[in-house]
Amino acid sequence: MDNFKTNQKVLLKNLGFDAFNNMQNDTLTSSDQHANLLLLAPTGSGKTVAFLLHALSKINTSDNVQILILAPTRELVLQIEAVVKKMKLPFKTNACYGGHPFSVERKNFSTPPTILIGTPGRIEDHIKRETFDTSDISHVIFDEFDKSLEFGFIKQMESIIKNVPNRKGHLLVSATNAIDIPDFLEISNIHTLNYSSDKKTALTQKQIITPVDEKAEKLIEVLKTFDTNNNTIVFCNHREACDRICDLLDDEKIEYAIFHGGLEQPQRELELLKFRNGSAQFLIATDIAARGIDIPDLDYVIHYQLPKQESTFTHRNGRTARMKATGTSILVRTETDFLPEYIAAEPKEFIASIKQTIQKPEWITIYISKGKKDKINKMDVVGFCLQFDFMKKDDLGLIEVKDYSVYVAIKRNKSKRLLTVAKTRKIKNKKVKIEIAR
Repeated sequence: MDNFKTNQKVLLKNLGFDAFNNMQNDTLTSSDQHANLLLLAPTGSGKTVAFLLHALSKINTSDNVQILILAPTRELVLQIEAVVKKMKLPFKTNACYGGHPFSVERKNFSTPPTILIGTPGRIEDHIKRETFDTSDISHVIFDEFDKSLEFGFIKQMESIIKNVPNRKGHLLVSATNAIDIPDFLEISNIHTLNYSSDKKTALTQKQIITPVDEKAEKLIEVLKTFDTNNNTIVFCNHREACDRICDLLDDEKIEYAIFHGGLEQPQRELELLKFRNGSAQFLIATDIAARGIDIPDLDYVIHYQLPKQESTFTHRNGRTARMKATGTSILVRTETDFLPEYIAAEPKEFIASIKQTIQKPEWITIYISKGKKDKINKMDVVGFCLQFDFMKKDDLGLIEVKDYSVYVAIKRNKSKRLLTVAKTRKIKNKKVKIEIAR
């Protein structure tokens, strides 16, 4: 990228940073010295910015795809794309993943992107259909590479690499050093940057022991102890357990978001969005939420079911104690459950006074039926909402503009009135459907 070092000041401003952290600076420096890098970094450490800095240092004047970034989940692809957008780079980026219309992605390649982000399966599909030219791709970045191997994407990644003939280097991002680098990458030497234990956090571990047949009910009691502004993920091993908990939350009329592999992609994105923008205080999830998703800093991680693997337990806990540097991990056990070997000491009991009810979140998510493909942007949405005299700037929360829709967080106490008066109004002379997002 021309004048890249000069442009770093602009990147810092766009990202809202005062300076890049040690890991990000070391990654950039090492990019000049080593063709192949292994970056060991936990969730919340700034690894996405680190490997994007690496990518930017490799971009030249070609009109074709130059940087390919592979990630194991759709949510991670979208998170990386969001960081790229925040950087406000002067060139195009495409995101490709299952659940996103292939026809839209194909059309987006009419003007080739400089940076291409995607899941292995969808990128392999595009390569087979020859929707873009791979000849100018110089560097391939594998985010959450260990997770990609765990998910069984090795055949797709091998197929992709075979069709990227002019590679000059690779960057592998992993949470663990205990990985075997596949032969198809043809890497003989790799430089390791180990930041896996660089970030120290004050994580408190506690437990609740319940009767066997009252586990879910006891969990609801625990949730009632938290303040309204406490963000919490409840981790389950199976989606059936998620559904059981959500049934009880419905009975209690408690707002929540749910996230597991049984949901269709648009619903998964909406559930994360509601948790991210404060419309839901609790996220009930399987371990696909343990890594690589964009969610707020958490106060509590609750292990409704303990995972078999210590690495999974670690990554669950990694969702809290990030920027805040504090957090609480709570184990929910029945009287017959034994602690796994990876938990060395018996945690202290979690005790808190129980509230009678959980207040509704301050925010609620509103859906608008036009998006960026309709030339709608955030400022259009702000103007649309603030045209009404009862709406103030502080009544608007997080706004996320999708291809064909917009989701905006509105103060709950203003939402009904807004929905009533906005039904006949237009955005940029376009009729829109506006309703509470479900």
